[in-house]
Amino acid sequence: MRQQRLELADFRKSVVAVPPVAWTESLELNPAANAALVRHIEAGGISILLYGGNANLYHIDLGRFRALLDLLRETAGPSTAVIPSIGPDFGKMLDQAPIVRDKGFSDVMVLPTAFPARAAGIERGVGLVAEALGFGVILYIKQNNYIEPDQLERMVKAGSVRFVKYAVERANPEGDTYLSDIVAAIGAERVASGMGERPIHSHLMTYGLATYTSGAVCIAPAAALATLHAYRAGDLETAERLRAPFLEFERQRAEIDGFGVMHDAVTLSGIADMGPILPLLANIAKDKHETVAKCVKDLLDLEQACRAEGGQNSKV
Repeated sequence: MRQQRLELADFRKSVVAVPPVAWTESLELNPAANAALVRHIEAGGISILLYGGNANLYHIDLGRFRALLDLLRETAGPSTAVIPSIGPDFGKMLDQAPIVRDKGFSDVMVLPTAFPARAAGIERGVGLVAEALGFGVILYIKQNNYIEPDQLERMVKAGSVRFVKYAVERANPEGDTYLSDIVAAIGAERVASGMGERPIHSHLMTYGLATYTSGAVCIAPAAALATLHAYRAGDLETAERLRAPFLEFERQRAEIDGFGVMHDAVTLSGIADMGPILPLLANIAKDKHETVAKCVKDLLDLEQACRAEGGQNSKV
């Protein structure tokens, strides 16, 4: 695992993979399956792994959290940055902060709390958590007006926030005044699009965000990286062609269950057997497997083509 803290320039170089976690039937970590997924992602050229929503860290206990951090620290390659998530409640953040710090992680994301939470309390709480960690966090914004842009600017200047994952869903991502205000307050280089591939055309091209996070990148990492590079180069025709199977996968996630589809899609891909998803989430129904498997096959076919073309070696 990479030991150095991520710099802003590092985010521009990679799509951020958001992997699920593999468990056994008795809900113990599956080291071999988790390692197989990490190796697949790394082989596609991805250098940042963010364990958050898809990993269901919302519902993880401290014992499994410690074990997961140990596993990731030992599994990820020396140039791969691993970002665990803490929270979403304040008490859990404070319990997890010393574990993150003591195990040598230098970047961490704070999961969003929709209720009960207030902007002033978020500002104070994240500041206290950053003090406990000894470094600023990645703030996950998933709700409109979760934190005011001027508050976020103060948090960045104070060092309690270093980066933002922005995931406020819009029917049309163009004209997102909240995102525009955040970018004006802290700079586009500090913000990642955080909702997979659906809004990235707008988020990368209109708002100039640093990168984007993705679950499907875990299945097709070289293809995702090629998509990012195409947008960076202004080759929108190629970017949209590459994005198409990712969009279909995201459509199925939206229709069926975002967490369950992502978890089971890795199993259906043959990359690794992810086993059961950690409660309180659930695996998808068997009658949905065929539909998801078709999306997965399209992603794997694209991945194979991109690797054959050397897409993962394209320059930013």
